[in-house]
Order: sequence, then C-alpha cells, then structure tokens
Amino acid sequence: MQRSLEHALDEYLVLLAQAGNRDAFARLVARWSPRLLAFAARSTGNAEAARDAVQDAWESALRGLGRLEDPARFPAWIFAIAARKCTDTLRAKYRGQRLSAAAEDGAALETRATPDVDAQLDLATALKRLPAEQRVAVALLYGEDMSVAEIAAITGVPPGTVKSRLSAARHALRAHMEEGESND
Repeated sequence: MQRSLEHALDEYLVLLAQAGNRDAFARLVARWSPRLLAFAARSTGNAEAARDAVQDAWESALRGLGRLEDPARFPAWIFAIAARKCTDTLRAKYRGQRLSAAAEDGAALETRATPDVDAQLDLATALKRLPAEQRVAVALLYGEDMSVAEIAAITGVPPGTVKSRLSAARHALRAHMEEGESND
C-alpha cells in the first residue's frame, strides 16, 4: 500500500513539474537523489564522480521532463538517465587512464607497485575493474533490486544483453576473487 502511495505522489509531482512547478521538481530531486547517488556511487566507484553524474542526470531530466509521456515511468526514466551519465563518466575516466598510461615510459611501468592481497580480495576493487555497462547492470540488479526486464528498460538494451552483461560480470568477479586466492 505504501509503495503505491509513493508512486502516486511521484506521478503527481511529475505532472506538476511538467506544468512548470519548480517546487514539485525540487521535491522529486529531494525524493530521488539519495537512491540515485547510491546507485551512481556503486556504478562509478567514486563519490565525487557519482555526485557529478547525478547532477548531470538532474540537469538532463529538467530539460527532458516535458517529453516524459507516462509519469508512472518516472523511476525507470530517471534511472536510465543516471545510468547513461554514469557510463559516460566511466568512459571518460577510462579514456583518461589509457592516455596517461600511454604517456608513461617503460621504466615507470616496471616500478609500479602491485596491489596487496587485501586489495585484490576487495569486492569494491573488483567492481571498479568491470566495464561500465557491466558495472551499471550489477549496480541496478544488486544495489537497486531491479529485475532484468527493468534493467533492460533503463539501459535500452534487450533482456538477453542484460543477462549476458550480468553473466560476464559474475565471471570476471569470480576470476578476480580466484586470482586473489591463488596469490595467498
């Protein structure tokens, strides 16, 4: 019952915000930002990047709210925007890492310390190594308790692709954990 009241309140706030009510949009931001921040933090692995992604998501939401035809779809819609912003953030981060790695010389690469065993066993470290699309799918499935169908709607890919991404993520996490165990 409580869940349906919350959905009704969200739908009402969306309709008011679409009509230009700034207070209604501010209430949507206040209601949804904690969940979006938690999701973005799990997706990006970085609190500051998560805040930036959520801020970008709200800016996009403000510009596009008028195009949301079904207010009942607001949760999936806002998570889809946040997922895209997180993916963009991760892609930019990895692009920057590749550029800086290419700029380093061979000697600097040889002297780089290897992570200790505790860091290798850390699940957060393992999650950070996943590709952006897999990390977003894992964060939505386990962090937000969403179904494969909901994740497919949010990410804009077929359910089979979501299942493939989740399977690949599980395989990569398992391999990472086994790698950590073999180094003991």
